[in-house]
Amino acid sequence: MNKLSEEQIFSQEMEFPFYFANLTGDMRLSSLVDAMLLTSEKQLHQSDSDSSEMVKRGLGWVVVQYHMDIKSMPQLGQRLNVRTRATSYNKYFFYRDFWIDDLDGNNMVKLESAFVIIDVKERKMVSAADKLTDMFGAEEITKIKRFPRVKAPKEYDIKRDQQIGYYNIDVNRHVNNSYYFDWMVDSLGIEFVEKHRVKTMDIKYEKELDITSNPEVFAKISDDGLETTHWIQNGNDLNVVAHMTWEDK
Repeated sequence: MNKLSEEQIFSQEMEFPFYFANLTGDMRLSSLVDAMLLTSEKQLHQSDSDSSEMVKRGLGWVVVQYHMDIKSMPQLGQRLNVRTRATSYNKYFFYRDFWIDDLDGNNMVKLESAFVIIDVKERKMVSAADKLTDMFGAEEITKIKRFPRVKAPKEYDIKRDQQIGYYNIDVNRHVNNSYYFDWMVDSLGIEFVEKHRVKTMDIKYEKELDITSNPEVFAKISDDGLETTHWIQNGNDLNVVAHMTWEDK
């Protein structure tokens, strides 16, 4: 892949607000993703390709997979530099990287992502190459980027029902994927969150949830308590599966 220039990296400075924090003052996993996606939305807006503009064209951005590495979790009140760049694309997939750094330039979080574009009415994928006029410096490739594999176990340690409200639904008319992170972490309980900090996260989205869904949230915890696998099902349909590693605080 060609090395991308600094001009192809979009960045914005932000202060970590109190409503992004969990009870320990760490940024919530869902808020990390929201902060990064907001940055990409601002870049996409420059070419009328952000979520709102895409919906006007009958299209929608849908995330397929994330891989996240967390070196240091942002803390309440900290000023951060959030950066993103579109790295590559093929017929259907659009790949984008994100970083969160402190203001001294130390990298705290890196996220790799894969998105597709769907026809909102037909709920089918369409070609990114055909629907975008600006690729933001991304390189066209023929191969599919491989992410770590995540698979739902046959057994679980935790199971809970999850309700969906109108506020969970985004402009694509399905559950906004950031809520999945809250549901998964919440299932582990407050005591776990107080004593642990997430180090890595892999998540693969399989099927959308909508306002009519009745999801169940499952979790399997490793013997040492430092790896968790999470998945959400609507009936027999697997909607999302994730794997997280943790460290003691």
